[in-house]
Amino acid sequence: MPSPLSPACTHDLGVGTTVCLRCRQEARDASRARQQRLLTKLGAAVAALIGMYVVGGSIFNAVRAAARVNAMFAPAVATASTTADVRPQGEPRVAVPASVVSSVAPSSTPAITVALPATPAPAGAAPGAPLAAIKVVERASAPIALVIPEGRTELKDSVLAQRTGDIVIVDFDLMMSRTRRRDKFERIIRETLPKVYGPHADSVLAAIPEGRLVGDGDLLTELPVRGIHIPMGTGYQLTVWPETRPGRDGLLVVRYRAQIVRG
Repeated sequence: MPSPLSPACTHDLGVGTTVCLRCRQEARDASRARQQRLLTKLGAAVAALIGMYVVGGSIFNAVRAAARVNAMFAPAVATASTTADVRPQGEPRVAVPASVVSSVAPSSTPAITVALPATPAPAGAAPGAPLAAIKVVERASAPIALVIPEGRTELKDSVLAQRTGDIVIVDFDLMMSRTRRRDKFERIIRETLPKVYGPHADSVLAAIPEGRLVGDGDLLTELPVRGIHIPMGTGYQLTVWPETRPGRDGLLVVRYRAQIVRG
């Protein structure tokens, strides 16, 4: 049924005309303009929500990363000394000047300083005179060493490595990385150890067949105490200790601690 003329119609209509096509076109144009304004406001609101989500996610990830680093080193970790003073039981320790040790031992080879029993100084000798002879025992260095700097390093995909001295903790407490499975933990070790110990770690790991790296023992209860021992030759071995935390359905392996020790 034709609609009646708008009372505000100012168009020049012919005799007997009951519908103004110009008024209809103007109404359609006004409705289209209102829809466009509504869509523009809706798009701006969606863009603002997406921006808030991205910024909030970035802040949350930064806070979580800082909390993970603090949790990694909640207990104090003792670092090994680069040199050790050895003395016979019951004998006083003799101080060895650092300049003398560096002149005797090669700079590329760590050394153990052996202190000699105290002997009476010759008559007329000045107090504090240096020792006439110092024995230095050299030892073979480990075939691999840490290549990351002290402090925190991001390896990949938010996996963190924290180095303190000769100890490194690799944290992978992420949704797709934390695990209870031995094969998945072995894959994480094979992917991350070469990033912290350099390419030589690849050859050490390649000598161990797939599926044999973790060895025997329960991943969640026994190996965190006993450790996983990876032989490297020259009297050294790389020991990896899994570390766990409670999850919704039980313990989860979320990081590991690694250190090169004498075998």
